Amino acid sequence: MDFLAELRRRSVFRIAAAYLVAGWIVMQVVDLIAAASGLPDWTDSFALVLLVVGFPIALIIAWAFEITPEGPKRTGPREEGEAIKPFRPADAIILAAFVTVIGVVLWQQLAPREAQFVTVAADSVEFAGPEAASIAVLAFDDLSPEGNQEHFSDGISEELLNVLVGVDGLEVASRTSAFSFKGSDADIPTIAAELNVRHVVEGSVRRAGDTIRVTAQLIDGSNDRHLWSNTFDRDLSTQSIFEIQDEIANAIVAALSEELGTILPNVEVKAATENLTAYELYLQARPLFVARDQLGDAEQYLLRAVELDPTFSEAWEMRAAIHLLNSLGAAAGSTDLTSFRPEESHILARDYADTALALDEDSSLAITVSTFLRYPFMPNASVPQIDAVMLRNGIDGFGRALEIDPHNATALNWRGITYRHVGHLEEAQADFARCIEIEPTYAPCHTNLVAAHAALGDDEAAFRAAVAAWNVGATLFTDLGTLARLGHRELFLNQAADQYGPGAPWGEHEVLYQIYQNPEGDFDHLIPVIDAWAEEEGVRDLPFPAPDVLIGNYDGMPAFAFLIWQPELAPFRADRAFQDYVNETPIPEFWRTYGFPPQCHERDDGWIECE
Repeated sequence: MDFLAELRRRSVFRIAAAYLVAGWIVMQVVDLIAAASGLPDWTDSFALVLLVVGFPIALIIAWAFEITPEGPKRTGPREEGEAIKPFRPADAIILAAFVTVIGVVLWQQLAPREAQFVTVAADSVEFAGPEAASIAVLAFDDLSPEGNQEHFSDGISEELLNVLVGVDGLEVASRTSAFSFKGSDADIPTIAAELNVRHVVEGSVRRAGDTIRVTAQLIDGSNDRHLWSNTFDRDLSTQSIFEIQDEIANAIVAALSEELGTILPNVEVKAATENLTAYELYLQARPLFVARDQLGDAEQYLLRAVELDPTFSEAWEMRAAIHLLNSLGAAAGSTDLTSFRPEESHILARDYADTALALDEDSSLAITVSTFLRYPFMPNASVPQIDAVMLRNGIDGFGRALEIDPHNATALNWRGITYRHVGHLEEAQADFARCIEIEPTYAPCHTNLVAAHAALGDDEAAFRAAVAAWNVGATLFTDLGTLARLGHRELFLNQAADQYGPGAPWGEHEVLYQIYQNPEGDFDHLIPVIDAWAEEEGVRDLPFPAPDVLIGNYDGMPAFAFLIWQPELAPFRADRAFQDYVNETPIPEFWRTYGFPPQCHERDDGWIECE
């Protein structure tokens, strides 16, 4: 007690409380100034360290000295009978301020906060703000006198984006996300926040006759501070265009390296073609291909491009992808592509991919197309057509395409499909999630992610993924089992009507809803009806979770559909007829090399059982 009394006599408690209150105020001011003036991220940490170091010094000074009307004097030992200083009004003010600060700090730490989430695919993840080494390239403005060079300005900005994607350590927002702000009047900090990036590149292109002017600038999206800008005036040629892209990309890399206090690797932009007209035709085709719109027109642009420059590998790889889409019936709306039968497009896609790879063995898109074509897991492919080597080549081929271009959403989607066919659902889920992170409106990945969650037994995650898809306008058929198991009856009936039309061989879609809610029920009377319908329509991936309906219909199914792996179909997987079927396929050979999925295992006698 004597020591505590001495601390009070020497005003140590008073000084400590005053110091903590003043320190808290200083930290608020530093945080405000740092954010407004663009000071380095470590500024507030440095201020905190100074305050922490200063605290014991302040207590030592308070113990050793006291403030008197004549100035600071050394505090002497307490004299006999000396009274402790009374509680003064100033003490009450300091105590009130101290209690207030403590209350505010506790409230900030303990009060419930409204969580912010970014839906990137699989599970929602808590939003922690953009990484410092993150960037978005906005669509450059077309300032040409006639205003008819949008494809050219878009092309330059997209090429720049593709170059920056290859910079190790730099996270680049997808083209779909960044270009969604084309024509928007939103300011840069707002755009950066929406895209969850720290830095933004914007610019403009003015083409007049045989000259071109490109202006670009790099902006810190957190405070709207310009880090770099430049204007390039050149004679118009493919060489000058790619030189400008090279200079802009490396200037951005240098500015970011200085800003981040790290070293990002330089990049090299190689001319894709020396023919300016061929390059312009390619730039006109690319937005059509990306939008999956007017693919016939895109094919005509690319045909003329390769006629002008037969060594233009980017044009060949895009032609391959367009014909692959047509062979799969995914080129709806491209009426002039209907002159190509699916079988013909299949052959052309293979030939064009081979041509692209002969010109550039590291063509990510051509590798993706070639892998897909040589691994027949399309809807008309059944398990006996697929062997373990094909499966391995599929995963390895898509993997190589992703090593070259980690933003290849198509390769991610198709590798995820490959994983799902062999029951590696978590790997499939991860690929679909990353695909959506790269291309937020890529409908196939949304559809597949919903199904992956459902197959893993996480209906809540499946429904959240479906809602996220609807919110970005992605067209998809939601997993019906998810809607039924969660009791979303009206949504279920609407989705079933969209997927199978107003009528179906099983009668009202209400019947299908009841089957999903009770797959173990008595639905034997539907089996002959479903059999006849499936044979007539060529349907293998049946929309039924009822084991009695599925058993006998799995022969010829494409590898293994998501439906087979859903938790409620354990009785179907345990059926001896299905077990016999699995053991006759090449899938177990693949599993022995790459590992078994959680649903299946190998017995001591080599027999494969699934649960």
